Amino acid sequence: MLVISRDDMQSVIAAKHKLCDPEKKSECIAEIERIVGVKQAHLWRADSLSPCCGGPTCNLAAQFQAEIEILGDVLKALEGGHNSKAATLLEEYLAYLQESYGSETSVIEGLGLSENKQRQL
Repeated sequence: MLVISRDDMQSVIAAKHKLCDPEKKSECIAEIERIVGVKQAHLWRADSLSPCCGGPTCNLAAQFQAEIEILGDVLKALEGGHNSKAATLLEEYLAYLQESYGSETSVIEGLGLSENKQRQL
């Protein structure tokens, strides 16, 4: 199961770029909310399998919960008008994804994250 798709990664990166344009802030918030919804669905599935399967499924539930918390912090920062903090949190989220889904990092590495780290608000 691919936990994070190339499209999802591109959505996160696009959301970060939208932070540079105040007129696109609502689009950024909507995209982050969509990603949270997807992660909540993954969490629900992982939680429902945990009692039966245990093992790696339990680890996925914790990872999804951590992702939801980071994205929730991004939304709070955006709603508070702290765009640079939100951008930093999105960078942390991307780094967390790369660390957590090691077998899927080829999806992440192919997106030029080093370019995003150099881009400033």
